[in-house]
Order: sequence, then C-alpha cells, then structure tokens
Amino acid sequence: MSQNSIASVLNLYSIALDSHSWHLFDEIFAPDVEVDYPGGLHWQGLPAFKQDFAAMHESTAGHQHLLGPPHIIIKDDQAFALTYGHFIVLRAGVDAGRLSTTEGGAWYDDELICRSMGWRVRKRIARNFWSRRTESDAAELTRLTDSFPDWVRSGRVSYMNALSTGR
Repeated sequence: MSQNSIASVLNLYSIALDSHSWHLFDEIFAPDVEVDYPGGLHWQGLPAFKQDFAAMHESTAGHQHLLGPPHIIIKDDQAFALTYGHFIVLRAGVDAGRLSTTEGGAWYDDELICRSMGWRVRKRIARNFWSRRTESDAAELTRLTDSFPDWVRSGRVSYMNALSTGR
C-alpha cells in the first residue's frame, strides 16, 4: 500500500471531526487504538475515544481543523506519520453574548498498521506547540455559522454523500 493510502486515512480525520461524522473514526483508527492528547487526555480503545470526542466537540459553538501534508515512513505492515495541524474552537462564554476562541498549532505523531480493512492509526500522540485563547463579544464576529455538521446530516455535501454510498 502506498503513502497516498495512508495520507487519505489521516486526512479523513479533520473531515470526520468537523462534520461530527463519528462513524468515520472507524475508517481512521484501529479498534484497539491508544490515543494521547494534551492536558492529560488519554484513551485506550476506539469506543471511548469516539464517545468523548463527540461530547467534547458537539458542545462547542463551532470548530475547524486543518491538517498539513503528512510525512510518512512505511516499514512492511507498519507506518509512521508526522502531521502538523491548525485548529480553531469557539465556545460560548460564561457571559451571555461572549465567545471564547481557542486557536493553535499541533502535531500528530501516528503509528499505523495495515490490516485487512486497510491502514488504521494504532497509536496517536497529539501535542500542541502553540495555542492562544481570546474572549470577544459575539457581535464582533461578522458571521458565525457551524453549518458543516448540519449540511452533512441534511445531505448537502457531495463529498460526504459519495463517501457514505460506496467508498
């Protein structure tokens, strides 16, 4: 299998996350995945990881994740990838009409394994290398719409429709 196959699996992460398509995590991560994220967040196994990530991200006012091209090394049925990312997460502030924005850069250090269903991340270590948090009036934002998950659920994103009908 090629580096393109691995890159495709890794790139699906931001799409699955931002569209709240948690079932797609099954195409990214191995069932026995071990995941380590900043702030002492650690998961052993895909079901707990999916459940917690859904709760964490669906409670936000919106978010967007952008991954750069992964750098990949393949060794037989194992692969290693390093991918840099950028994220923005908006949350409703404590005061009505305020938003908290967290923005940052991170890297994902992944170990993958090739199984019968293709490449899957077996171990992920995610580390932020910078982040900042700001508070602002919601009125300062010219427009805030977290429409991507809604558009996916209503069938208005062609890529996601094609993905679910026969990838």
